[in-house]
Amino acid sequence: MNRETVGLDLAARGFTGYALLTDPRGKSNIVVLAEGSGVWATFLQDERAQVLRPSLREFAHEEEALADFVHRVELWNRITGVR
Repeated sequence: MNRETVGLDLAARGFTGYALLTDPRGKSNIVVLAEGSGVWATFLQDERAQVLRPSLREFAHEEEALADFVHRVELWNRITGVR
């Protein structure tokens, strides 16, 4: 699993509500995957586009972060009724 295949897979499945290594500022109700200083993080942003601190998870390896991100996007889309 790598970021390119994850992005293609999520788009092909019609999933919405995520920011895959893109700037999440101003986007509400999304799942985010971010990288900074060698640390990978997944988290949720609420309706005010604020990070939900309890949802923050940090990973040392990209593959672990990608797996968590995909899982969260799948759940988010089930909950919101997209897929």
